[in-house]
Amino acid sequence: MNTMSTPEHPRSLPVPEAQPSDERVPDAPPSEERVPDAPPSEERVPDAPPSPVPHDCAEALLPQVAALVSRSTDGLIGVRALLDSTEPLAALGVSSLSLLRLVDAVEETYGVFVDLGDRSLYTDGLRGLTERLIRLGAEATP
Repeated sequence: MNTMSTPEHPRSLPVPEAQPSDERVPDAPPSEERVPDAPPSEERVPDAPPSPVPHDCAEALLPQVAALVSRSTDGLIGVRALLDSTEPLAALGVSSLSLLRLVDAVEETYGVFVDLGDRSLYTDGLRGLTERLIRLGAEATP
């Protein structure tokens, strides 16, 4: 081990010697066993625009999602009012409790995971919600 002194510390301080590159650090797994935090395919670039949704897919799913939204509000907001509006769901009167019920219904119906922390749930209208569900893998049911 080499020693080094500094003006603040007149005594010699031990300096660790460099380890040869072929030695492993005892607690680190070998490089071939390391698992990346997230596979590149699952990484999401926050500023990337969402992929476009085919118009016919959205049109087929729109009435079904409107029915789920209406049901989650116990019919306080009708399907026709939802289909005719471009307002965010919250502006139409969809409460936080209704959103919880809606997310449960969507996950059960379409088998997709909807993150309740996603702010777009509160700011998107019916069309935005429908397009998001399509990107998550939801498909219109017959």
